[in-house]
Amino acid sequence: MSATIDALAELATPERRQDPYPFLHWLRENDPVHRTSCGFYLLSNYEDVAYALQRQDAFAVPDEAAMWREVGTGKRSHPAVKKLVAAFAAKNHPCYARLRSAIGRDMTPARVLQLRPRILEHLGNLFDDLGPRLVAGETVDLHAEVSVPLTQYVFADRVGVPDVDRAWIADTITLMTRALASDDAQVVLEADRASNAVEDYFRARVAERRSSPRDDLITRLVEAHDGDDLLIAILWIMWMTGYESTISGIDRVVQAFLDHPALRSWCGDDQSKVQRFLDEALRHDGVVLYTPIPRIALDEVVLGDVRIPAGASVRMLIAGANRDPRVFRDPDTFDPTRDPRRMLSTGNCCGTALGRAEMAHVVTGLQQRFPTLVAAGAPAWSSASVAHRTVETLPARLA
Repeated sequence: MSATIDALAELATPERRQDPYPFLHWLRENDPVHRTSCGFYLLSNYEDVAYALQRQDAFAVPDEAAMWREVGTGKRSHPAVKKLVAAFAAKNHPCYARLRSAIGRDMTPARVLQLRPRILEHLGNLFDDLGPRLVAGETVDLHAEVSVPLTQYVFADRVGVPDVDRAWIADTITLMTRALASDDAQVVLEADRASNAVEDYFRARVAERRSSPRDDLITRLVEAHDGDDLLIAILWIMWMTGYESTISGIDRVVQAFLDHPALRSWCGDDQSKVQRFLDEALRHDGVVLYTPIPRIALDEVVLGDVRIPAGASVRMLIAGANRDPRVFRDPDTFDPTRDPRRMLSTGNCCGTALGRAEMAHVVTGLQQRFPTLVAAGAPAWSSASVAHRTVETLPARLA
């Protein structure tokens, strides 16, 4: 394999969607600071990735101007793309940290524990529907029938979006994400129309909460800030990051449950072991191949034998770094007994505790309700985003 290979094109191939890790291993060992065909640098060894993630004095979150440089010129006039860029640029707003703290106070482990009965109730309803069909010999799609509806219910309920509106808002978020990566003009136009409807919806909900507060995250944001634009941007961020990442996280944990049946008894009812199982599932086969939002080099920096100029866009191959053998012994082996403390992620978002609670309840619930559940074929992997490796179907049946 040539060191001049285009990593982005390689990661987009069907073979690499199925299993990117042989290529990530090659890239980490042969071209660890890779200059992509799009012009940004892709880091893949653990030390470089950790440095770029942790040193914001060297690699900063992009401002709005830097974000626009990442967008193709043909898309810059589109409302959907403008909303996405404005949302992520809002992280540099002087009030963003205060609003993030307001959300964080509503997503603490103690608060999530209070939500446990509602999560378990909804998960139980989903399992009740699956049970007779599995017993009858049917193959079910755990992505469409567990990961998506559970996340949609829990996440939207916490934000403050009623049942009737959850599906179409979620579909719009997916469409907008596709539009940012797509060259299909029709996809971008559809995203424009849908995003305008969602933004109008968000503004109406913010206005409602100002006059009639409720126990939800929209109310927390309204109580913490007067202006609407920043609140709308944060609602976009929450949906674009928290919603999709939780679905994909549940998928990964469920896939690990199906792939490693011998480890189910190891977890048992021990929640500390369940948490270690989650950690290893997300390390061993991460959702994020590389960070979709870049970091910007503030000054010239040398990594390995590559000189990265000031102002350059850098992205981190989290999935490759989490299988670096210099850090993780036998990195390709799924081993939930390993120490998870050096595992890298894109960050500790406000909804991490809630997302992990859902993942843990799903794993524990599957073991209790369907202990003989097995994979019914390989997952179907999505080609919608090179940066993320997500499934479209996750088939399972009873053995």
